[in-house]
Amino acid sequence: MISLNDHDINEAATAIRRGMEVYVHREHGRMLIADDPERNVRADPEVFEAIMQDVSTDPDAYVHIERMPAADAIKIMSAFTDRVRNQELWQALTYALKRPNPFMNFKTELRRFPKNYERWRQFRQERYTEYVQQCLAESKD
Repeated sequence: MISLNDHDINEAATAIRRGMEVYVHREHGRMLIADDPERNVRADPEVFEAIMQDVSTDPDAYVHIERMPAADAIKIMSAFTDRVRNQELWQALTYALKRPNPFMNFKTELRRFPKNYERWRQFRQERYTEYVQQCLAESKD
């Protein structure tokens, strides 16, 4: 049974949000986090290879927490938009989600409203934390 403390769950959520690979050992909860060099040029290929080699020696011992699907991430942005009280920001975010590149447009619009940007970061982190908890709960046999 996988048991992670709040700090580890938060760390896994942040890594998932950033597009990293996260593996959690089923027995002792040790997390392996690596950035895939094919997706991020700043990633260390040696670290990634070492982690993937460790996981491949006993793949059933680890739970791979998949990246959140883009559609689900957009639902999180939409849920946040529904909570916005500032009419100008609400309109800007609603429009940003309908345009091409919704992630970039959403972030650009939010940066114009620093107080709401911090609220967004907190809201997003809470949702990603819930996602990690859900993935861990689903992995229990």
